[in-house]
Amino acid sequence: MRRIAFLSIALAVTAVAASSSPAKRAPRSGTANGTVWAVERFDSGVNTLAGFDARTGRVLGVVPIGKRPIGVVAPRGTGRVYTADERSNQLSVLDEESFTIVKTIPTGAATFPHHLMASPNGRLIYVALYNTNTVGVVDTRIDELVRTFAASANPLAKTHAVWITNDGQELFATNEGATQTSPGTLSKLDASTGQILWEIPIGTRPSEVLVTPNRKTAYVSVRNDNAIRIVDLRGDVPTVVGETFIGVQPDTLQLANDGKTLVVGLRSIPQMALLDTRTRDVRWVDFTGYGISGHEWLSANGKRTYIALESLDNTKPGAIAVVRNRTAEVLQTWTYPGGPQPHGVFYEPAAR
Repeated sequence: MRRIAFLSIALAVTAVAASSSPAKRAPRSGTANGTVWAVERFDSGVNTLAGFDARTGRVLGVVPIGKRPIGVVAPRGTGRVYTADERSNQLSVLDEESFTIVKTIPTGAATFPHHLMASPNGRLIYVALYNTNTVGVVDTRIDELVRTFAASANPLAKTHAVWITNDGQELFATNEGATQTSPGTLSKLDASTGQILWEIPIGTRPSEVLVTPNRKTAYVSVRNDNAIRIVDLRGDVPTVVGETFIGVQPDTLQLANDGKTLVVGLRSIPQMALLDTRTRDVRWVDFTGYGISGHEWLSANGKRTYIALESLDNTKPGAIAVVRNRTAEVLQTWTYPGGPQPHGVFYEPAAR
């Protein structure tokens, strides 16, 4: 069993501000069902990565990382956590056993690594390099950036997010235009070669893409259009077959295990949306007293959402909320131990 340390909120904040020494980990309860990882991005403070017991919200540890981290992922079988430190132009690598940063992986000057996703086998990480039209490929066996793929034929595009299919063969990317008011695209790449197989217009400032397990449908959040667009992926030419108003500035996407509920983070307000994929009816969950909502991830059974909430007051910490998707009820709110703007979130199931 991994050794994990409990840190009180006050001690964690003090430790991060005063020292770069990592937290040590004490034994974790055998009843814990996983870990929620979150990164905090406040530009005027020390940015951090924190781990929470997914059942209780107990803080397992917190460590400083690079500047303005956006995404976080714990690839299967690696025992490591990777953060996309946008303004440090790097990925930070945390060893879960020691709870220490063991390496940083440069992505190139002014590349701005943003949203990221691991391959199903955990061997590769695909990261959108947001100040470019490219996707970086990190090999987790050597923890190095080994390739970059052009995700758009437009050299001025800004690739925001990626999605790797469950067979590991197809890579999808959302690409903003040259400006945030320019038309953007959705593209499909061969995950092995990086060849762009197609690229289609999708709206103004597309944010994330999610592909269903059967690889027949893609959902795309289009931020400036306040919409989810639904794309039929069957055949050689993809087709936009539906659109739903989802709320103000939709961003991150998660799909429940039964495929019936799409969870959408809304970036400009403290709210998330729950879309019924059959009827396209939308329910909203409000997070009163917070600033904007950040990224979200689902529990292993898909019944709960863990979502980051940024603070209205930068002198106070943000939080992670736990939502029951069936009832749209906020079950718990966990104080973030180290800053006002927790943003990226990832749920890692407990090892069996």
